[in-house]
Amino acid sequence: MSNGSARYLFAGHAIGAAARFHRLYETENLNHVIPTLGGSVLPITGGRSEARQEAYRYDVDAPQKRCLFAVDQIETWVEGRDLGDHFETELSVDISGLHVVEKLHIDSVRLHLMSERKPGEDAVVSTNGSRIEGLRLGKVEARLTIDEEPLRHTATADAFAAWHSSKARPLGKAGEYHCGTIIRDIQLAGLEKDQQDLSVAGNVIVWKGFGRIILGEIHVKGHERRVTMVRLAMGSDAGGTGTAGDGQSNGGTGTT
Repeated sequence: MSNGSARYLFAGHAIGAAARFHRLYETENLNHVIPTLGGSVLPITGGRSEARQEAYRYDVDAPQKRCLFAVDQIETWVEGRDLGDHFETELSVDISGLHVVEKLHIDSVRLHLMSERKPGEDAVVSTNGSRIEGLRLGKVEARLTIDEEPLRHTATADAFAAWHSSKARPLGKAGEYHCGTIIRDIQLAGLEKDQQDLSVAGNVIVWKGFGRIILGEIHVKGHERRVTMVRLAMGSDAGGTGTAGDGQSNGGTGTT
């Protein structure tokens, strides 16, 4: 039962990777699930949650032998701190050696997000660096230019929308969420013949024979901000979904 006094309610998570495959070639209605790897979730009272995932792989034998998903290592943590005059929620994800259906390879994914909030005020959001390095689609390398400035304007959905409007940058909607990206540019490097099945639209790479690779997504609703460094919408040789480098932070004042 509440006694009417105020307290801060922490909320945040950091997730390494996860996936689900429902189709392989012509075989439908499958349920190959890669469970959440390296999941750290903050309790409402704050504190620290951390996780480490050593080398992991998921192989299938039918309809043909293939490694659907593999990762060399994942480390995640999220921490909620009460510093007296303000509250901090900080999260980090580091992934090494991500491989999907023996076609998509990423050397490293990193996400960092910090939110500082004083009672009654909006959050101040910062990052000490996020990246996607060594992204290879078969024989083609995708070179990304990352712009972290949008992250610093995710205190509220209104602030996020206002910043995009001031910069004349496109801003999407997904239900109640405003959608942006930290990806400024994607350049493909490789032989022309190897790029024929690839196209780029904003922060999305469309790969015939694999599906869509969505990079550096930001979703903001109210005071909640969520960043997903890699999201997979697979729909060719393998059908399914996947994520790598996902973090969310929020928090507000409640009563106790």
